[in-house]
Amino acid sequence: MASYGVRDVRFGSPTRYDDGVLWVDRDELRRLLLRSGDFADVAIEVARPGEAVRLIHVVDAAEPRYKPDGPTDFPGFVGPQRTVGEGRTNRLAGLAVVSVGDAVAGEPTYWREALIDMSGPGADATVFGGTLNLVLAFAPTAKFLDASQPEASIGHTQIGSLVSQRYNRSIRQAQLEAAVYLARTTAGRRPDSTRTYELTPVDPALPRVVYLFQVNGVSIYADDTMLPVPTVMHPNEILDGALINFQANIHAAYRYITYFNQNHAVIDELYARHGVDLNFVAAILYPRGAMQVEKKDMLAEYVVKLMRMLGAQGACSSYTGGGHSAVDFMMICERCERLGIKTVQLMPESYGTPDEPGFVYYVPEAVAIASMGRATQEIGLPAPARVIGGDAFFDLPDAPGADLSVPYRYVFGSCPSTGNGYLVAREY
Repeated sequence: MASYGVRDVRFGSPTRYDDGVLWVDRDELRRLLLRSGDFADVAIEVARPGEAVRLIHVVDAAEPRYKPDGPTDFPGFVGPQRTVGEGRTNRLAGLAVVSVGDAVAGEPTYWREALIDMSGPGADATVFGGTLNLVLAFAPTAKFLDASQPEASIGHTQIGSLVSQRYNRSIRQAQLEAAVYLARTTAGRRPDSTRTYELTPVDPALPRVVYLFQVNGVSIYADDTMLPVPTVMHPNEILDGALINFQANIHAAYRYITYFNQNHAVIDELYARHGVDLNFVAAILYPRGAMQVEKKDMLAEYVVKLMRMLGAQGACSSYTGGGHSAVDFMMICERCERLGIKTVQLMPESYGTPDEPGFVYYVPEAVAIASMGRATQEIGLPAPARVIGGDAFFDLPDAPGADLSVPYRYVFGSCPSTGNGYLVAREY
């Protein structure tokens, strides 16, 4: 992983990377984004740390990446569906490509709102208050706004209509094409730093640790369908663009943002400790919860079976959020601990008063929980000078440019169980 630090983004032709400054040919990038025919327009702006700017209707964020030796960038979106995780990848460090935009026909919005403040308390609550953000504000063409068409009906209360699914995929496609377009400016240049991620052989006496990644709202190798069964994955695949967020109707606080999958803090930490005090073996991905108890039981059995086949002695586990997912999350912990597999769980808390437990479901075996913060806690956000992304919130009564007091769940990336957040809850 070769890092090229970005200290500023400016508009100018041609697009190039020069001494830490990324110059962007706005007209050329705009033509690239509009060529699909799915967008009536796209505005391209820069939001810098410390500016009195608020982004609303945030969809996703991705870090610019480029693989100079191939075979693919963001497999299935920008390149062929090939396994990633090997070779060299160039990254523009400190920069995020952030997509924003209004909802389309048949798109649920009750969990859709997500905001980023570039200054004040909101900026301190999320990674994206400190990144240089190249903001892509998309406006859909008329075909995505026609609510009378049969495919605009909401068939799934979380994912939405077929129309909204196609539009959201178009946004991801455009966002990732922009990410590669920008990162290609690093070709042939010397990086500021490099880091190798490799599961090298280590002392067999070190405890074998597996990362358990409960996934929801992510496309795996460009496949948006639900992961059918738990699967073993090399952690490098996650870091190298195999997992892309495709669902925006999930709480902004713990949405599995593409940028966080690319810079996965838990995986990064396990790599840093590989060969030091643990043996990082693999990642296991498993889907969010089914409704039937017998299916939950089978899911937990399947995960534990893979753990035993990998010889796992410890696990670090991330929770995707939601009720059924919480039951699966705890059932897996219960089985692991009973087999002697020590399990650390990362999860945001979801309730609002000291009398409430903070967790939807709990088992006594869950003895090592790291709280990623309480998504229901209120945060005060002072009025910005400028708003990007829309003229009105989806489900908040205030104007986007007003002083706000909102739960953390509206702050994009504030309580992620990938470990990339800045919040924690402690008992005093």
